[in-house]
This record gives sequence, C-alpha cells and structure tokens, in this order.
Amino acid sequence: MTSTEIVDTAGLAAHLATVVPQAGVLDGVELLTGGSSNLTLLATCARQRIVLRRRPVGLIPEQAHDMRREYETLHMLAPTPVPVPAVYGYCDDESLLGAPFYAMEFVPGTVVQTAADLRGTAPADRVRICDDLVRVLAELHAVPLQTFPTYQPGRSTDVLQRHLRRWHDRWAARPHRVLPEVDRIAAELRRRLPEGSEVTFVHGDYRIGNVIVDREAARPVRAVLDWELATFGHPLTDLAHLLAYWEGTGDLHSHRAQRIAREAGLPDGRHLAAAYAAYSGRGVDDLPVFLAFEHWRAAIIKEAIYQRRLRADAPRAEVADARGGVDRHLAEAAARLEAC
Repeated sequence: MTSTEIVDTAGLAAHLATVVPQAGVLDGVELLTGGSSNLTLLATCARQRIVLRRRPVGLIPEQAHDMRREYETLHMLAPTPVPVPAVYGYCDDESLLGAPFYAMEFVPGTVVQTAADLRGTAPADRVRICDDLVRVLAELHAVPLQTFPTYQPGRSTDVLQRHLRRWHDRWAARPHRVLPEVDRIAAELRRRLPEGSEVTFVHGDYRIGNVIVDREAARPVRAVLDWELATFGHPLTDLAHLLAYWEGTGDLHSHRAQRIAREAGLPDGRHLAAAYAAYSGRGVDDLPVFLAFEHWRAAIIKEAIYQRRLRADAPRAEVADARGGVDRHLAEAAARLEAC
C-alpha cells in the first residue's frame, strides 16, 4: 500500500494548515510504518515535518486502535517528565486518511529495531540507552494518577484479576483456533497473580522498539511512542512486557527484538530489572508470573493478528509468522509458570 491510496492530499493540506500553520505548505506524504498496528505517515511541509497516526487498514474491533484516546494520552503526558511527542490536533474526518487520525511532532533520532541500528554506538552508550529506557519507565509509573481525568479510584481494586478477565473475555469473543493452552494458562495465572491494588498509568507495549533515542545525549530516550494500549494497571506488567521483548526463554524467540540484547552486547534482563527496582523503589520478586501473563497476553494479540491476516488473504509467510508467534508465546508463558 502506498500513501497515495489512503491520503486526500488537498484535504490533508487544508487541515494541517489549520492545526500546524507554522509548518507551511504540504509538499508530500509517505508511509513510514504499517501492517497490523497503527499506520504512521510522515507529512513533509515547507518548514516542518509532521507525523500522522491512524488505525490499520481493514476490519478491526470497534474499540481497538482508538486514535482519539491515544491523542488524549499524549496530551495528558505532555507536562510530565515522560518524553512524548507534542500533539497538534485530532481529526475525525475519515475522508482525509480513510480513518480518524491525529497529528504530532516529528522527533528526530533512532528507533532500535535490530542490532544493526546500534552499529557504531560505543558500549558505554549502549548501557546508557538501556538505563535511560528503564528510568523513563519508572518516571511513567511515578506520574500522579490525578494527572489523568479518566482515572477512577474505585476501580483500582484487584486490577490484575480484572485485566486477566478482560483479556480472557477478548479471547472468547473473537475468532480463534482451538488452543486449550490459553484457558489452562489463564486458570493458572488466576491462581498465581499476586493480590494487591497497586495501580499506575502503564504503557502496555513498552519496549526499545517503541522509543526514539539520541545515542549521544545525556538522556538518550527522546520520545516514547505507540500508546494505543495505555491504561491503568500494575506497573510490573510494563516491566515484564519490556523483558518479554528483551530476551527469549532458552531458544524460544517470539519477536525479532528478543535477539537485539545478545547480538548488540546490551545488558541482560536481570540488569534491566535491577535498574528498574533502583529507579522506582519497587520490588520485583514477582516478575516470573508477570512475565507469564505478558506472554499469554501477547499470544492472544498474535492470534487476533493471525485471524486478521487470514481474512485479508495476506502472504503465506506473514500468516505463518503470526501463527508461530502465538505458539511461541504460549510456550514461553508455560515455561515462566513452571519456573515460578
């Protein structure tokens, strides 16, 4: 898919002239990232580049990929220590990009998707990037809940069990293959997840591939991206998610990011967990069960992607990759539970 298939350039130019008048005349639009996640486009104007975010192409659950919610999350986080791109405006006119979207600041830097993205980075700078990645996560979890008008104190009770039920209900409500492991692991998680009501604002998909870094800056993490799964939850779910995408269990890998740490000579997951404990002052003894939960949740997300690609008649390799991801995540969830 090219950007010209989904962009009304003249209409978009008029919209951007209203919400970002200082940018100047729109010169062109290109697709930066797409696929199963939200589409990210780059609008190049005479004096400024602007990033546009809209939902994926195709059928998706009505409540998923809510661009207004993501826009409002970035707006609420702007005055906090958490580095996020500035947002310029939300647009619900689907005639411009084929779906509602928002415009935000273009933040220069590097998105680390593979070890090659860190080529030429000194070992000390690599450690500094990792430490700052964890420090930003601790800063997010320290943002006062009153910052978010949507926070409801009465809903903080049993947040882990509530999230477990929500994801299990999502599994039951959507098309999926017969995978008894999903229900079996859910039952085990229900028994093992720690009790308590600690709640912070959580990113939901926090990993090195969702931040922009400046490899030479004193604080390398310049912006945290992709807030579509952000919500109120237990802070260790974010740390577990980061670690789940940092390294696999044995030879099991469910995402290419799990090879970055080893291939690029980055600190291991134990280093990240210890750094988070130091920055946040929070204990991390319960991490194994949180890691199991994150792999189980990832399997549910991967199955939705697999089913979507089946319906869209995607290339066979893409379908196989999504299906394999489900199996590997379930295997890793089971392995984490066995290690608890």
